[in-house]
Order: sequence, then C-alpha cells, then structure tokens
Amino acid sequence: MNPPVIAVLGERIVDFVPGADPQAYRAVAGGSPANVALGVRRLGGDPVLLGRAGDDGLAGLLDRAIVDNGLSTAALLRRTGPSLLAVCTRQDDGSVSYYFYYQGSPDLLWDEADLGQALAAARAAGATAWHTGSLVSWLGPGVDAVLAAWRAARETGGLTLSYDPNARPGTVSREVMRARVEDFVGLSDVVKVSDEDLAFLYPGDTPEAVCMRWVEWGPGLVVLTRGARGLTAWRPGCAPVEVPGRPVTVVDTVGAGDTVTAALLVGLGDADALGVPGALANLSDEVVREVLNRAAVAAAITCSREGAQPPTRLEVDAALS
Repeated sequence: MNPPVIAVLGERIVDFVPGADPQAYRAVAGGSPANVALGVRRLGGDPVLLGRAGDDGLAGLLDRAIVDNGLSTAALLRRTGPSLLAVCTRQDDGSVSYYFYYQGSPDLLWDEADLGQALAAARAAGATAWHTGSLVSWLGPGVDAVLAAWRAARETGGLTLSYDPNARPGTVSREVMRARVEDFVGLSDVVKVSDEDLAFLYPGDTPEAVCMRWVEWGPGLVVLTRGARGLTAWRPGCAPVEVPGRPVTVVDTVGAGDTVTAALLVGLGDADALGVPGALANLSDEVVREVLNRAAVAAAITCSREGAQPPTRLEVDAALS
C-alpha cells in the first residue's frame, strides 16, 4: 500500500523551553505544522513540509531538526528575516503556555506567489491532502493570502483540506481569532479542535455545541479532543463516534494535538478517504472509530515523552495489541 502524501503548510518555531534552573532555557525546534509533518512521517505517511524559512542563525537549528527526523527541506522557501520564536512555560498539569516573537518572521508573511509555488510542489509530489492551521491561519499579514489559496484549492479539488486552529490566547483578540478560524472551518473537509481551543474561542458554549454547529458549515469530519477523556467525531447526518483516552503518565502535552492530527490524516489515507470527493461521507462508523482509536493511542504515547515526539506506526500497533 502506498503511503498517503500529505502536504503541511505553516510555521516552524524555535521554542525556548525552561530547564531545572528557571533562568536557563534551551532552544528546541517546534511549531504545530512541523510537528504534524513529523507525526505523519513516523505514522507511515509521506509528508511534504511547506514553509517560508528565515535566514538567521536559528534557521539552521530548525533545518537540522527536520533532516534528523527524516523529513525533507526541499519544499521550504528560503526568505529573509528572523526565525519565529516562542518562550514556553510548563504548567503543573504538563500543559505549556507560549509567548511568541514573530515580527518580521518569513513564516507568517505568505503571499500569492509563494503559496502558488508551495502548492505546485505539493501537487507535483502527489499530495492528496493539505493540512494547515495554528499561527499562519490567524496571526500576521499573510492570513488573507493563505485563506485565498485555501478557497482556491477547495474549488480546484483533488486535495482534502485539513485544519486545526490551535488557538493561542494572548496573540490576537478572541474576536479576530474566532473570525479567522470560522473562515477556515467553513472551507475545510477535516477539522481537528481541542476543548481548550473552543473554551477560548466560544466562552459559554459547550464544545459539543460548537462542533455540531461547525459540521453543518461544510466539513465532512470534525474531531474534538478532550485530553485524557478521549476523542469524539461528528459527520453530517451521522451520530457522533467517541473513543476513550488512554491512561498514561503525562510528562508533558507538547505535540499531543499535532499527533492526533497526523494520525487522523494517515488513518484517512489508509482508508482511501483523502483526495476523493465524497469519500469522508462514505466511511463507516467502524472505520471512523478505528482511526480515532489509533489517534488516541498515538497521542497518549506522545504525552509520555518530553517534547513533540510522536510514536512510530509500529509503536502504535504494539500498544493496540
């Protein structure tokens, strides 16, 4: 079986992570889209990482992390400017908060020409899905260009469009972020969102109510993650499908949501549901449940490790058996 080719467009970030000494930080390569691409690779897919890379001293750190993890930098566009930075604070429950430094970073300065070049590379590689989300979808001057390319890709067809808002409070206002997120959701085929995202975007609404509303806007699949409480999927005209979380000793939650996204996309690719019109609607509850269950297991393994270190396909198989 050929692995699904999945394009992932978005930022790479240098995360400054605190050590045992509160005044000592170490630089770690991160960024939600880059984490998704890594997860796709380890879980058996073939990712095409699309991005705009800076030219400062930290760009080499980001490139080494990509290459050392078996990913290609061939589709990254080399541009002028500083790498995107995030200062991280780890909470008692293992969750992490972020403060971003992004002024002048090429990661968020997409334009029509660069998007055309990036997506041409994805289609040339045989991509059947395009995933984006996180900062590139609601922060910085490139959002409108990314949204326009998203809309054009939907009209052209041939790519299943996958989106994760990955909300980060403190970057833009709730109202601005919510409007951007809703624009992307309405044009997406697959949406993955966390209960924490929805608590910020829609205070006062239950996550279930928002997901039911979103699935009426056009996506064929909306998946809600609830941490240890598992995952639930909604599809138009179908009853929700739910799987429990897997018990695990949490080291931290970095990359867990990105692992879910990667597992969903690889699982849908294995089910021949990517790049095919109507394929999501034809999936049985059993197939959806299997895809969700593998995603839950993969995320649990990631939470048992420090940093964004998604498991391999063999590790997920072993955990399920």
